[in-house]
Amino acid sequence: MAVPPVAAGPPAAFTPWRPHTWLLALTLAGVLGILLGAGIALFAPRGQFAEYRYHLWRWQAETLVPTAARIAGLGPEPASDGETDAVRRYFALTSRLRAESSRDTPDLQLITALENERALLENDVEAFLAGAITEVVESAGLQRPLPLFSGIQVTWPPVAFELTSPPRLLVRSPRDRIERLSDTLLQPGLTLADIEQVEARADTRDTVSIVVTLGGLAAYPAIVRDDRSYASVLETAAHEWVHHYLAFYPLGQQWGKGGDAETLNETVASIAGREIARLVMLRYPIDFPPGEDGSAPAARRSPDIDFTAEMRSLRLAVDDLLARGRIAEAEQLMEEKRRFLAEHGIVIRKINQAYFAFYGTYADSPQSSNPIGPLFETLWQQTGDIGEFLRIARGITSRSELEQAVAALGASP
Repeated sequence: MAVPPVAAGPPAAFTPWRPHTWLLALTLAGVLGILLGAGIALFAPRGQFAEYRYHLWRWQAETLVPTAARIAGLGPEPASDGETDAVRRYFALTSRLRAESSRDTPDLQLITALENERALLENDVEAFLAGAITEVVESAGLQRPLPLFSGIQVTWPPVAFELTSPPRLLVRSPRDRIERLSDTLLQPGLTLADIEQVEARADTRDTVSIVVTLGGLAAYPAIVRDDRSYASVLETAAHEWVHHYLAFYPLGQQWGKGGDAETLNETVASIAGREIARLVMLRYPIDFPPGEDGSAPAARRSPDIDFTAEMRSLRLAVDDLLARGRIAEAEQLMEEKRRFLAEHGIVIRKINQAYFAFYGTYADSPQSSNPIGPLFETLWQQTGDIGEFLRIARGITSRSELEQAVAALGASP
């Protein structure tokens, strides 16, 4: 059968490509970042643990342009069946992954299939959580005016994070006191043998170490651990955004200056992140079927053990022993407590001075004996509003200023 000829139409008009200047700038920045990082990796001294290090520049370079495109609304549209359905399916798959991974002989093919299925939902889940956090931040009045356009308020920085496997962190502390010394980011996929080798190399006669798994990291976009429950992921994403927010105020700008700077920042982020997550769950309630919210299979823990009380009493006892120079007794006590907890279903691989140095940075945790924790909890109780709490906390740069803020609010009628 002959095909009739198609009538020729007018020639197609040539339209030159005119990309947005900001998009070209971001693309150029990403390429330059990759080249700069590659140059550093090739020519800079490798240093200790070079074979295990995590290079944050790679994360920033690889995610800068996609994140900017997503913020600008240039990414894919949400799933047609709705973002909350995607959230339910994502965390149901997470629960199945955690259950399978916890078996003595996990089915590796099933794990791969579940991970691939879950990856298809990741962007929708990130978009839903970022949008929900942004709405809560806006409702709290935490937006900022645009430069030169004071009438336009924006959430700054925009909420941006990626669900992935975060790096691990090598933490060091002196043996004779609990103090966080230098930290080193390590690759996320280390085996237990790798971790033990790193710790053995990091330990000295005067220093102990521990490799911990991070729940999140306040890079931009933030890194949020993807193998946790919905509530945990939401709180971590909010926690990391608070770090982004504080970076533009005096409190966040104290980071890395020693003293109580990290503890002040982490404690504010913990309290504010917890409250933002609670407000999101009130605004967008999601009913997960039992066992499908991303939680791990229920552990066989003794109901008679109060972890918070046990850890708090251990921290105080260790502080006392170290203050009196009884280092060996403190280390023996920590090991005895670790074994006691394991016997009652609470497994912690290692408890030492570095363990407390890391977790004690979060002064609202049971591993901390720092009075900053109770002070900030009091400040939160006095305000009861996430916007007011952050507007006060963001200007605090020392424990004395925190004490003054709490006293001033307590004296108010």
